[in-house]
Amino acid sequence: MECPICKNKETKVIFENYPGYIEGTNFSIYQCTKCDTQFISTKKINNNIYDKIYSNKNTPGYDRYLNYAENIKKHISPLKYLSDAEETYFPCYQFLKNKHKLEILEVGCGYGYLTYALNKAGHNTTGIDISKNAINYAKLNFKKNYILTDLKNYNSKKKFDLIIATELIEHLKDPCEFISTCLKKLKPKGQILLTTPNKDYYGKHIVWKTDLPPIHITWLSKNSFRYISKKYNLNHKFIKNIKYINTNHNKLADLLYSKLNILPSPILNKVGKPYTINKNIQNGRYKSIRHNIITFAPIRYTSNFIYNIIKNNETAVLGIILIKK
Repeated sequence: MECPICKNKETKVIFENYPGYIEGTNFSIYQCTKCDTQFISTKKINNNIYDKIYSNKNTPGYDRYLNYAENIKKHISPLKYLSDAEETYFPCYQFLKNKHKLEILEVGCGYGYLTYALNKAGHNTTGIDISKNAINYAKLNFKKNYILTDLKNYNSKKKFDLIIATELIEHLKDPCEFISTCLKKLKPKGQILLTTPNKDYYGKHIVWKTDLPPIHITWLSKNSFRYISKKYNLNHKFIKNIKYINTNHNKLADLLYSKLNILPSPILNKVGKPYTINKNIQNGRYKSIRHNIITFAPIRYTSNFIYNIIKNNETAVLGIILIKK
């Protein structure tokens, strides 16, 4: 199987029958021996899965996106609110500090809250997505600047200063084609800001600590983006998230938990509905107590200090800027 990033054909299967996002599906996980990217075959992927996800308000993981959309208008600085809420948006906030009136395209805008936040920060932003349900929500709640389309079929004479895609590139069948299409829609010296789960954060023995396939098709490393940059003759830089602090997370505890190679369970059942898990109330109480202990400020600060030494500034989310020369 050819690597979707560096096109190396010397790849290997590192896991057979890995559980899929939908009950009853499974996938082979491949690893590139050259750029260290992990990926799955794209032959049987149907994008209709996203309409199933967005048609359920309680889809685990995606329910937080709806929460952001419902609450973002309450905040004076929506972009700062998102940055504080989740590490995914921290690179956007950091990069756009002291920048004004940029022409921005957000690809994979979902419910539209980041596009809204960028416009409130003084930029002229358009959001696009392939989910009809998500775009309908965005138009209803944030009024304008939302289009139902993918990037390839987005027809606009406008050229952009910046294209933003948070947690998107890992969903794409052909990440390199996406970058190529972005470059055609950028102004000279335009930039692409990407965030994605950081494969380098985990040990070499870890398999697929990212959303279950086929929601995530690739799991990318810094080396993946070095190959992309070289292929398209781009400058690149990685945004350091080491200063990111979330009061609900203990970085060291999260890291130690990630070391457990526990095989995950499907998220949606065979008809596309989220699983309802009947949790024991007592276990729920213990989990809540445990969470309160590890996020208690003195414990969290000490743990995060130790984490920064252990991980040498690696974080779970990778922020990348690709720059046209």
